[in-house]
Amino acid sequence: MRKAVTKLRGLFRKTPEQRYVNSVLNKIARGAKHSTLGPQIRDEAYTRGKAERWAEGLVEAGLKPQHLCVDYGCGSLWAAEPIINYLQPGCYYGLDLTDHFYAFGRQRIGDLLAEKKARLAVIGPASLRQVAALQPDFIFSRKVLPHVKADALPRYLANIASLMTPKAIAVIDNYPIEADGTITGREYDVRDLRPHLPDTLDAEQTPFAVIIHAKA
Repeated sequence: MRKAVTKLRGLFRKTPEQRYVNSVLNKIARGAKHSTLGPQIRDEAYTRGKAERWAEGLVEAGLKPQHLCVDYGCGSLWAAEPIINYLQPGCYYGLDLTDHFYAFGRQRIGDLLAEKKARLAVIGPASLRQVAALQPDFIFSRKVLPHVKADALPRYLANIASLMTPKAIAVIDNYPIEADGTITGREYDVRDLRPHLPDTLDAEQTPFAVIIHAKA
């Protein structure tokens, strides 16, 4: 009987991604403010400033207005807003673990999403295949990697790699983590990421982010 109960619990055990979603949504429901998720955030001015600098970094990395750009882990669209403004209509595609996260963003900037013909979808096999078929030029993932547990890292990188064509690059937020002005290191070293990428792709750490691209 005990073995049967243990097996049953295993069948319903939540993935790291599901546990993260549930934790964040529960906190928001209790009125807590997250740094980037939800209808209201802890420091909007600070977050908007960081989003503008992130968008500038993506442009320096090669993002063009006409590029089909995929935002993997778009959240509540706080970081996406300046990028959506920059891109031509129909060029932004946001993906996240749950539509609850980007529903908050839709409430806030729904008119902009309509004007720019932005598309949003929940991450899953069908949506990943659909987006990959569009052959994106540019993929980015902001404020996601620090929340990816080690056992979920292979799946996270495999999903991003599945969207890439030989012409595409992926930019993954991996700034040094600063505490009291001291750089304490990164959540992951780029050497932790490379083993989980296909043989056709490589990754390099820049001062700005991890850049994934086709091998020369």
